[in-house]
Parts: sequence; C-alpha cells; structure tokens
Amino acid sequence: MKITLLPLFLLVLNLGLLPSVQAQDSEYLLTEKTYNALNEAQEMMANEQYRQAGQRLTQLLGQTDEGSYDRAVVQQTIGYLYSEQQQYDKAAAAFEKALDADALPEDVTHNLRYNLAQILIADGQYQRGIGLMESWLANEAKPQNSVYVLLASAYYRLDNHSKVIEYIRTAIKNDPDPKEDWYRMQLSAHMSLRQYKSAINVLEILIPRYPHRKVYWDQLAALYQEQDKEFTSLAVRMLADRLDLGDAETLVNLADMYRYLRVPYKSGKLLQKAMDDGVIRSDFKHLQKLADSWMAAREQELAAQTLNRMLSMDSSGETHLRLGQVYVSMEQWQQAIEVLNQAVQRLEGGQQGRAHLLMGTSHFYLDQLEQAKAAFGRAIAYEDLSSQAGQWLRHIEDLLERQSDEEAA
Repeated sequence: MKITLLPLFLLVLNLGLLPSVQAQDSEYLLTEKTYNALNEAQEMMANEQYRQAGQRLTQLLGQTDEGSYDRAVVQQTIGYLYSEQQQYDKAAAAFEKALDADALPEDVTHNLRYNLAQILIADGQYQRGIGLMESWLANEAKPQNSVYVLLASAYYRLDNHSKVIEYIRTAIKNDPDPKEDWYRMQLSAHMSLRQYKSAINVLEILIPRYPHRKVYWDQLAALYQEQDKEFTSLAVRMLADRLDLGDAETLVNLADMYRYLRVPYKSGKLLQKAMDDGVIRSDFKHLQKLADSWMAAREQELAAQTLNRMLSMDSSGETHLRLGQVYVSMEQWQQAIEVLNQAVQRLEGGQQGRAHLLMGTSHFYLDQLEQAKAAFGRAIAYEDLSSQAGQWLRHIEDLLERQSDEEAA
C-alpha cells in the first residue's frame, strides 16, 4: 500500500523564503553544502533514481554533526526516500531519528509526527502509530477527515471496537457523502460488541443507499430475529426476496413495511431521504405515503409541510380536509379555517360535513361563536355528524344566552 506523506522536505529546501524570515529563523538554515547536496538528492528522487539518491544521502549524513539541524533534515529526507520505495520500516526509523534530534522547527516537527504515525500504521505497528497520531490530532486545528478513518481502521486491527465506532462516526458526520466501507466498519464494530440496536440503525442507513445488496437485508432480518422480533424478521426476508423490483419500488415497499410494523417515523425518514436524493419521485402517490407516515408518527409539522406540497396536485378537496385536520390538532385555528374553506368548495357528501364540523371547532376556539354556530348548523345535516354537531350547537346556544343576559344586566 502506497501512502501519501506531507512534503516536509520542500519546506526546508525552498530558497524562495523571504530574507526577513531567514534572519529571524537563522537557527533553521541549512549550510550551503548540505542544501546543495539535498537538492541533488531531491532531483534524483523526482526522477526515481532511488539508489543514487540513497548513496548521496548516506554520504551526506556522515558529513553532518550529531543533533544538528542539517542532520535532522537529512534524516527526514532519507525517510521520504524509503517511503517512496514503500520500505516503511526503514522510513519510520529515519523519521524517528529526525524527531529524536529535536532540531526541527515546531511546524515541521508536527507534520513529521503525522507522517511517522501514518507509516507506523501502514507497517502494522498499530499501537505506536495510534499513540503518535492521537498526539498529533490533539494539536491539529484542522485535521483531514482521512485521519479519523485511519484511526478507526487501526483500532479495528486491534479489535478495539469502541474506538472504531468513536472515530468512524466522526468521519461519517464530517463527510457529506460517507463511504459504504465506513458504514460497514461501524456495523462490524457494533456487531462485535453485541450492540444490535445500533447495528440495526446502521443497516437502515445502508439498505436505502444500496437496496440491491442482499447481504444487508439478510443481516437486518437476522438481527430482528436475535431480538425475538420474528414477525419483523419474516417481513424483511419476504421483502428481500422481491429485490428484482426497481430501486424506487423496493424503497417504497420498505417504507410501507415500516408503517405496517407501526414504526411510521422510520417510514417517513426513509421516504423523505429517497425523495431528496431523487430515487423516488415527489409525486402525489409518494407524497401521500409520506404524509401518512408523518401523521401516524404524530409529526404534525412535517405532515402539514407534506400536505401543503400536495394541495396543487389534488382537486378533490381530500388533501385540504386532511391538512385542516392537522391544523386543528396543532391548534392553528386560523390556518385550519382557511384551508377548510377551500375543502368545502371541493368536497361532496359526508366529507363536506366533516369539513364544516372542523370549521365550527376552529371558529369556536377563536371565540367566533356566530361563525361556529353557522358551521355546526351545516354539519348537523349529515346523519353521522348530527349528534356531535348538535352537542356543539347546544353548548354555543348556552354561551350566547349567557352573554345576552350579561349584556342586559
């Protein structure tokens, strides 16, 4: 495996540094002889003349003083030479000697620790590499996300599954498009720790992303079985057997299964993400399923948002009525009245009566008693609503009579 190191030697070989910087950091200036020799070695390395570069650097090493800045730079350049040839054990030894000299600038030392940590992990020295990388991470303001993945992978090799989960979760959180392998690593760690609920959560992310990977369905069914949810396990297996359906239909069926199993929130989340990702079309049929899921999960705000998107697609008035019901449950009386006014103009039969009943309720709680009375008066004409509407009317008549008596007094 070839690893990519930070190009530290370019920093110390660059003659383009401003004179003012050189004057301030004269402690970190190479002698002309060392500089010229390093420059030659660098050119050889760029041309993949590794044997010649090695000979030149070995010769140069013997011409520098123990513990000097020049020797530390030569050692780190030797480390790069070995790394380019994927001789990571030798590269690690050279980098460690460069660090042990304690002669390099702090920023160079910091980056060299990162390179050494990478090499140690690549060479299978996981414990040493992890320790050095975590030390580097504690002093790094903006670490690349690959660092967390590398640490998770190293801990995975050591069977430290808790640490695997800690670092891979961070990597997943930081990346807008996490890799499938990252989720697989997290899943494996949860399984090793017998954290089956967490493993199910990971699979419920993987399946919508990769619905044709039957292994994930089988694992999900097995985990439900492990938790004595035989019926749920059977439902997953039956759905998995129908994976010849298209991606969109498979996901819709999975969402339907969640609603059937009385976990509507998961159904809503699955449908919403599938629509956002463009896997499922945001048409009336799918939006209706999404609204059903949010309403069953009592996520009234999300249900209202979905139903509002559906209004322009439905001329029957049914969607207006459902939205009115949601607004009433949220006690958003004015919004309910506005949408129910549109519903009664479109609905027929008993559904129209229900719209009048809900309008009467909304007017009542806005203390608009006359309007409420009129709405309930229309609702009472419907046989199945007459008893309920009649109770409201009697109550309103009592309130109006009391108000009249108070005004007369």
